Amino acid sequence: MQCIVCRDKSKTFESGILKNLGLEVVKEYEVSNFFSLETYEAVMDSKMLQIPLFGIFYEEGVGGGGVIERFLAYAIEKKENLYYYPKPNVYLQVDSVALFALFGGHTPERLLIETFYKEQLLSTQYRNNLHKRLAQKFHFSSKRITLEGRPLSNLSKDWKLFEDNVANTLDITTRAKEFYPAPVHINLGTINKCNLKCSFCFFFAPEYVKTHTTDFFKEYRILDSKIVYAIMDYSAKHDSIIDLVGPCEMLVDKRIPDFIKYGKDAGVRWISMTTNGLLLDEEMADRLLESRLDSLSISIDAATPETYAKSRGGNFEKLVRNVESFLTKIEKRKVDIYITLSIILQGGAEEEVEMFKEKWSAYKAVNEIYVRNLVEKNNEGMEVSHDRNFDTSCRYTCQKPWDEIHINPDGGVMPCCTMAGAIGWENKVMGNLYEESMDAIWTNCITQKMRLDLIKGDFREWKICKDCEEWSYRSVEQENGDVLSPCIEFVKVN
Repeated sequence: MQCIVCRDKSKTFESGILKNLGLEVVKEYEVSNFFSLETYEAVMDSKMLQIPLFGIFYEEGVGGGGVIERFLAYAIEKKENLYYYPKPNVYLQVDSVALFALFGGHTPERLLIETFYKEQLLSTQYRNNLHKRLAQKFHFSSKRITLEGRPLSNLSKDWKLFEDNVANTLDITTRAKEFYPAPVHINLGTINKCNLKCSFCFFFAPEYVKTHTTDFFKEYRILDSKIVYAIMDYSAKHDSIIDLVGPCEMLVDKRIPDFIKYGKDAGVRWISMTTNGLLLDEEMADRLLESRLDSLSISIDAATPETYAKSRGGNFEKLVRNVESFLTKIEKRKVDIYITLSIILQGGAEEEVEMFKEKWSAYKAVNEIYVRNLVEKNNEGMEVSHDRNFDTSCRYTCQKPWDEIHINPDGGVMPCCTMAGAIGWENKVMGNLYEESMDAIWTNCITQKMRLDLIKGDFREWKICKDCEEWSYRSVEQENGDVLSPCIEFVKVN
C-alpha cells in the first residue's frame, strides 16, 4: 500500500516497521509540530493522490512495547481514521497527537486556520468565526465534547481512538512530561481577601466560615510578585492560558493590571479574569483595558437591588454604573476583549433571568451570558449535588491532573477547582511555589502518585477525589451555538 508519512524526526522510530507492514512511502514530511504548514501540505498531497497519510509523533520507549506497529497494522486492516494519544479518559480532547492514520474526510481548511492561530497570526475571535463559517458552508457536523481544545477534527471530520491500555497507563504516568509537558489551564489567585461576604461563597460566607477547619483565611496572604511573574513566563513558554480567579476578589489586589500587562508582553496567549465588579471604577477600568486583558467575567447575579442584597449584600446601583461605564468604554474604544456576565439561580434570581438577558444583551460589548445553578458545599467542603447534564453511573479517570492547576496566594498548587474550593476545609497541595518550581511540581512524586492512584481508582489519600463528581463534567454544544455545561448555561449574545 502506498502512503505518505508525517513524522517528527526528533523521535526515535524504526523505519523497518513500515516495510514489514507492506507500506511504500511515496513522500515523507519532517514535522516538528502537528499544527504546521508541513502537516497541511501532507494532508493536501494525501487528498490529491487518494492515499492514506500516517502521522508518527511518538517515540517507542518506556511503555511503548510495539504500539506503533500495532497501531499501523490495525489502521491498515480497518482503513479508518484512527489516532493514538495517551489519555486518562476518552473525553479529554488534545491538540497534539502521538499517532494518526488518515484515510478520508480531509478538512485541510480547518487545519490551516488552526495552524495560523497557533502561530498567533489570527485572533481567537477571528479564528472562531472562520471555523463557524466553514462549518455552515460545508455542513461539518463535528461537535466539541468539552469547551477546551480542538482535536483532530481540524484534520478530518471523523476519528476513532486506538485504545492500548497497557501502553496508555505507562505513557501518562512514567512519560507524563512528554505528552503533557505543562498544564493547559492555570488558575491563579494572588490574595485571600474579598470586599463582599456573599451568602453562597465557600470562602467568605459566614455560614461557611464557621465550619472551616484550616487556617488558610485566618491571616492575609499575598503571593509574591516574583512568583506571579515567573508563572506568566512559564505560561508564555508552554502556551498555557491563565485565569485570574481564586479565593478572593481579584481587584482587591491593585497589582493585577500590572501582572496582566507583564503576561501579555511576555507572550501569554490568553489571560482571563473574574470579578464581582464593585471595584471596577474608572481608574481600574482604564488600567484593565490598557493591560490587554483578553477576557473578563463579571458576576452580577441579579437584575434587581432586592435580589442582589439577598445574595451578595453589596451596592447594586454602584455595580450597575461600573459595568455600564466599562462596557461603554469598550464600545467607544473598540477594545478587543471578551465579556461575559453571570447570574446565579438563587435568592429570587430565578425569576429575573429574562430581565437580566434583556438589559445586558443591549450592549454590543457583551459576548456571553452565564446562567448558573447554585453550587453548595457541606460541612466538609464537598459539593452537594444538583441537576447536571452528566452521567455518573460509570466512573472514568479524571483528567484534571493532566491539564490544569490552581495556584493559591500561599504558593500552594492544587490540581482542580474542587480541591481549591475546599481550601477552607482541606489544604492538600501537590507542592508549593515558594519551595519548588512549576516544572518540578508538575512532575514531582506527589503529582505522579496522584495520577496513578486516580487511574487505579485508589482514593485512600485523596478524600476529595473519592466523593467528587467533577471528573464527569462535560459540556454539550447546541445547534444555535449555546453551550450547556455542568451547572452553567452559556448563552451567546454578540
